[in-house]
Amino acid sequence: MKTGSVDEKFAKYVTSSMITMFLQSAYSIIDGLFVSNLISETALAAINVAWPIIAVVTAVGTGVGCGGAVIMSTKQGEGKYEESNIVRANVIAALLAASVVCTIMFLFLLTPLLKMMGAEGELLRLSQIYVRIMISGAALQIFSCGLTPLLRNDNRTVSAMVIMVSGLLINLSMDYILMAILGCGIEAAAIASLCAQAFTTAGCLVLLTIKKNNALRFGQFQMCGEYWKRIFRTGVSPFGISLTPSLLILYHNVACLSTGNELVVSAYALISSTVGSYRILLIGVAEGLQPLASFANGARDFAAMRRIRNKAIGTAVMISVLLFLFTVATARCYPALYGYSDEAAQIGVHAVLMTAPQLIFTGLVRVANSFFYAVGKDRYSMFMIYFDPVVLTPIMIRLLLELFGFDGIWLTAVATQFLLNVAAVKMFLRHEKEIRLQEQKFEAVESEI
Repeated sequence: MKTGSVDEKFAKYVTSSMITMFLQSAYSIIDGLFVSNLISETALAAINVAWPIIAVVTAVGTGVGCGGAVIMSTKQGEGKYEESNIVRANVIAALLAASVVCTIMFLFLLTPLLKMMGAEGELLRLSQIYVRIMISGAALQIFSCGLTPLLRNDNRTVSAMVIMVSGLLINLSMDYILMAILGCGIEAAAIASLCAQAFTTAGCLVLLTIKKNNALRFGQFQMCGEYWKRIFRTGVSPFGISLTPSLLILYHNVACLSTGNELVVSAYALISSTVGSYRILLIGVAEGLQPLASFANGARDFAAMRRIRNKAIGTAVMISVLLFLFTVATARCYPALYGYSDEAAQIGVHAVLMTAPQLIFTGLVRVANSFFYAVGKDRYSMFMIYFDPVVLTPIMIRLLLELFGFDGIWLTAVATQFLLNVAAVKMFLRHEKEIRLQEQKFEAVESEI
């Protein structure tokens, strides 16, 4: 790829991916705004407590979709477009299989999981209502998340963004009609989200089938066990990228619930709905680089791979700093926006300001996560993705809670993201050495030919 072409495509893919990812996160923001203002703060906390379960479902869709998208881009870089189309068909079949498994499993485990996360009393009742409806529509969530990467890898990033905008408007309209006009409860938030995701799923499938070149056709559904293995193996990394934020929400929710103070739980719900949503933009930068990096890797275009990596790092770090400054400037507006008042508002603002510096360090971590799985360095990617929720955060949240009380909960993400930045820098430097060796070997082979 030429430098100009890389820069142009990078801007297009990353911008549309950021918008798409933000719109996906906006579903929970919109639900939270309506629920907190029209129902209660407890209802907002119920959605926040229940969200990790929903996140597993959406992460499955994202993992399968992105895992297949990496293989598709690599095949396209190798010039094997027909194989790329067959991979896409296998991805869609895998999404269907995952939908069946997730629906059955989570409907069965729903109540035990909510209790394990600390929900009880009214919080448990509201969480059950919300999650039961959302899980019943698990297929819509999995397909809406899994089909978007396929569109992105088919160079339909703008179309995917338009579908997401339309879905968001449907969600907003349904929330207003069901809650503000008809006076429905927390179940309305779930119904509105599923209606929007149904539209997104249908829109994506239509676009895949009407495309002039490489359109989705029935004859491409040639099931291949080897493709399924590669899809799920590669999908482990994007699955973790999608799920990790919700696992961290779970850890923080449990820590907040352990204090016995509902205002602390509400304060973290405010963090999740604001700072947590801003972090999604950085995932958008990282996911936008995936098709380009995978294509360059398949084509053995090392110069393009470097440029994509460097532009992604620079863009993510710049956006990270801007998001931090924006959060600090607007922190005192959030409590009123979500219907908080008095002591709940004071604790909420303090919590947001304490945890905001995490945004400065998040961009580099997100780029490392996505870049390494996009170029086939699954070992690097899996360490960056899973070390945090499995080891780092559980240790840090317990330690900092003991040392600083409530403030320790808010500071945990700041500390963990800083440490992951150190690891990311070391991995990028090591990978650059590996690229140079591969480049030398490739040039030696080319010269012999």
